[in-house]
Amino acid sequence: MQSPKTPFLRRERIGLLVLCASAAVAMSSAVGRGARDRSTALAAELAERGVAAAAGDVVWVDPPRGGLHPFGVDARAVARGVRAGGERGEPTDLYLVDARLSPEGVLLDVSAIHNLTETSGADESKPVLRGEALAYVSRPLIEAASPTVHVLDLDGQELSGGADWSLVERLQHAVTSWQATGRLRGIGRRTFVIDVAEEPHPEEPGAEEPRAEEPRSRRGPDAGDVAVALEDDSAVVVRAGGREARLPVRGADDAALPAWIRAEASEVARPGNLVTWAVDRVRLVIGDAAMQTVKAVAFTALDFVLRNKEAVTGDTGAEDIASDLGQSELDPPVRQIPIDPEIGWPPAPLEPWVTPPLPGEGQWNPQGGDAFVRQLDGLPPAFMTTFLRTDRSRKATRVYIALWDPRQVELHMMAGTVEPKGATGEAGPGLIPRTPEVMKRVVAASNAGFQAMHGEFGMMADGVMYLPPKPYAATVAVRRDGSTLFGSWSEDETVPEWMLSFRQNMTVMVEDEKFNPFGRTWWGGTPPGWADKTHTVRTGICLTRERFVAYFYGADVSPEALAQAMIQARCSYGIALDMNAGHSGLEFYRVAPNGELPPLGRPLQGEWETEGDVSGLSGYRFRGRRLIRGMGLMNFPRYIRREARDFFYMTLRHLLPGPPLAPRAAPAVAGEGAWRTQGLPQHGFPYALAITEIRPDPARPDVRLRVLKVDPRTVTAAPVGEPGAPAPAGAGATVAVFSDGAATHGAGQGEGSSIWHSAGSFSASPTAPVRGAVRVATGALGSARAVAALGVNDEDGMLIYVERAAAGPSSAPDAALAPDASAPPPALVDPHPRDAKLLQDFLAGLGCSSRIYLPRPLTVALGGDTDLSGAAVHPPSGPRAVRLTRAEAPGAGRMFESTPIVPHSVWYPLQQKRVRYFKKPKKEETPDGDH
Repeated sequence: MQSPKTPFLRRERIGLLVLCASAAVAMSSAVGRGARDRSTALAAELAERGVAAAAGDVVWVDPPRGGLHPFGVDARAVARGVRAGGERGEPTDLYLVDARLSPEGVLLDVSAIHNLTETSGADESKPVLRGEALAYVSRPLIEAASPTVHVLDLDGQELSGGADWSLVERLQHAVTSWQATGRLRGIGRRTFVIDVAEEPHPEEPGAEEPRAEEPRSRRGPDAGDVAVALEDDSAVVVRAGGREARLPVRGADDAALPAWIRAEASEVARPGNLVTWAVDRVRLVIGDAAMQTVKAVAFTALDFVLRNKEAVTGDTGAEDIASDLGQSELDPPVRQIPIDPEIGWPPAPLEPWVTPPLPGEGQWNPQGGDAFVRQLDGLPPAFMTTFLRTDRSRKATRVYIALWDPRQVELHMMAGTVEPKGATGEAGPGLIPRTPEVMKRVVAASNAGFQAMHGEFGMMADGVMYLPPKPYAATVAVRRDGSTLFGSWSEDETVPEWMLSFRQNMTVMVEDEKFNPFGRTWWGGTPPGWADKTHTVRTGICLTRERFVAYFYGADVSPEALAQAMIQARCSYGIALDMNAGHSGLEFYRVAPNGELPPLGRPLQGEWETEGDVSGLSGYRFRGRRLIRGMGLMNFPRYIRREARDFFYMTLRHLLPGPPLAPRAAPAVAGEGAWRTQGLPQHGFPYALAITEIRPDPARPDVRLRVLKVDPRTVTAAPVGEPGAPAPAGAGATVAVFSDGAATHGAGQGEGSSIWHSAGSFSASPTAPVRGAVRVATGALGSARAVAALGVNDEDGMLIYVERAAAGPSSAPDAALAPDASAPPPALVDPHPRDAKLLQDFLAGLGCSSRIYLPRPLTVALGGDTDLSGAAVHPPSGPRAVRLTRAEAPGAGRMFESTPIVPHSVWYPLQQKRVRYFKKPKKEETPDGDH
């Protein structure tokens, strides 16, 4: 008879056997060279796998769980380490490790290691952990970079902004996250940039004071002085320089933060199309060199097929070009738009390379003033487009060119949310600023340079350094005044203080209309060492001989064909940009408040036209169009939304003359309210002056106002001094001379104020706003008994001077308002009780919140010898007279022209050097040549 305790004893024996087996498994399969402590064991195992980490720098997310787990339990750890075998001074990264622990906490196995940071120019601190939240400090090792605080949510990433994503896009994102982190949900990330109080940057050449609205270059606090702590899994405490802030681990990017902390955007950018996305995914598996080989073989085979097809069919590309331009066939040749001799725009047509030329080849077609591209009032379109065929062995190969006038168009640079991978872990917003002031003036956007893995070429955007500059790299840059500059960086990696943004890519492709002065053999289409003859999508940007800027797009071109297009376009400095379909292209945009986009009058052509709401800016809509219909650009419209890769975007500048003033008195007089720029002492372009006359009061049609606008970016100001005193040395031609006689804020006028000019801007203030500011005129803040007034436009900064003129022959309803230079100037009338309110309402209606009022008009001498009526006058002089002389307005030019052309043996090793091993900058370099 069996004892009643037997089943229990059997179960006990079975449990004992299982525990013994578990212990045996743990002892036999434990890794880490027999180390009993799991952190020490993990450090040893990481060393075997190429990561050097100390046991004290390991943080376990999941502790041992005990209980009955014969084969161990999954656990996560984050280790701070460096690549084993790396060069001396290798900065640290953080690695997420998937491991297996025994119930007692013995390390059994390591299944996966993922680098969470991959910063090439920063050291990561040991992380702090609370629940699923992990925080650390990234301390920069490169110049001009700020420390950053990162908070990771190991529980997963929320797709904020991804509510309208398709199922395919969500699957793409999940696969991308799994490759990067081993988790389909990915890892959430918030990044905070630690800044110090802004310091004025050194004066730019020719500038008296920095402009108040310009971004400053930032320098972070001592990186070792920044520390983080987690209060709980919802708040992180940051301490830096004696200051402390409590920040949300999760929440909106625009949450209120201290002035010394800036939050990066955490919204995830939409993935690329399936082809480009798949290429990037495969590249991570097989390696970049293998992927380059695959692409080179494929493109070479395609080139062979197309070359032979053209040889057999005699295809000239005419049919495909017409389709790309949205036409059934190419239009017959038309007369080229005449060049405006005053502004030199548009330039002369381009000389075709392949003969006989196709209809319209090399001729400029204006882009602007339509439903897709804005045009500045009173000026010709700022964009022109054309096409060229530049491969005589393949006559169907063509390059499309978008040319813009940089005096009308300002270039900006935007870092993507993923590319370039910043050297300090700081990613870009990937979004054109969502403010009406910016969005209403956006006209176009295009791709920029290569991914960081293909050379780590430098980038800085709006003063934020993502990758430091590389010596001899071809560079396009933006000055703080908005000018666009091109040049080859010198061996000194110091970033000049006058520089706001820059982007680099390889060495210069075309310089002074010569191909490849540095003797480069690789342009991105093949593995290193292969002859680079690959025909694929290639793009570029250049400064032309006339100092215009051009963007190039070829769907099936070799490096030589792209360079030849630059040469035919008369490029003085040309840079090859990104390549391959899906990564490269240009889009035109027009953005306006709801209901204000011009009517299209036909359905949209969905393959290259679109319209929609502007995300992140309520009440605004956009209309977009690709440069050509055949442009295989991913995620069209691409750059009007948040973008993962860096890009350029272009905005229209604020220029004269501006929109005409709407007539108010009936019937309108011919020319009333229309701005006049011709015949004025402009001394260059953009225009410095614009004048008009208008009758602002319908109840008093005999009352005329003379109105003068002055662009602050085109003039410099200086006191005239004693009568007959010459203009200061180096001053430009005289644009105007102003004098308010004596102080004009007399009794009964209230508190006084003045209009000042400094460093390309006008402002109103009782005292000088900055050192070196020049007083233009002084008046009263109140408008009693005023017959003239001055205002500064809030949006464009233009100075607007308005004075009341007496009724004269030109005020008759049927007479033109253009001044008669042969007639004496009409006398100014005595103040009318309603004049003050009239002037106040008029300037307020023009958008001038800063205003001063004058009991008598200014003495104005345009060019120093003509008043506003067109009559000859002597220029005012004396202590209150101010001369405005012509200044060079923002445009485009060369920089770093002293950088020599050096052999491959000099520039190649410097450009191959990884960012983390860059030497410290030696000194600051000032720009040379034209700016």
